[in-house]
Amino acid sequence: MAQPPHFEIDGMIYFVSTRIANIGRTFNRSEMKLIDGTIKELTREGYFVLIAYVIMPDHLHILLKPVKDGISKIMQMIKGRSSKAINKGKFWQKGFYDLTLFSEDKFKKKFNYIHYNPVKVGLAERAENYKFSSAMYYKNRYGAVFYE
Repeated sequence: MAQPPHFEIDGMIYFVSTRIANIGRTFNRSEMKLIDGTIKELTREGYFVLIAYVIMPDHLHILLKPVKDGISKIMQMIKGRSSKAINKGKFWQKGFYDLTLFSEDKFKKKFNYIHYNPVKVGLAERAENYKFSSAMYYKNRYGAVFYE
């Protein structure tokens, strides 16, 4: 059965999650670098405004604001380009989970959740120490990683 279309509102920010297709498999470091590069490349190409992201060993969380296309097309490009760069066929799960952030409170919670995720599971002692996320950018630029 096909996945129903995603509900989208122009100008909104979305929290999007997707995972690797094979449960139990994890990304290796070079795959994480390729996924990271794909996200940044699509941002530079102007498809979306990248607000925050984290690439975990078996999934991805991203906070973005679509510019050129909707979230379905953006996720198709992230998954397609990264799969091609990694040279794997069915690398990602089919579909993705998305949440439209209608309030500042929800935005802050998801932003903090993204950056805290590696700390929560023991991949880093501090969010800004985890290489495959936007936490270090916020630490360097604003002196803080989390909203209070």
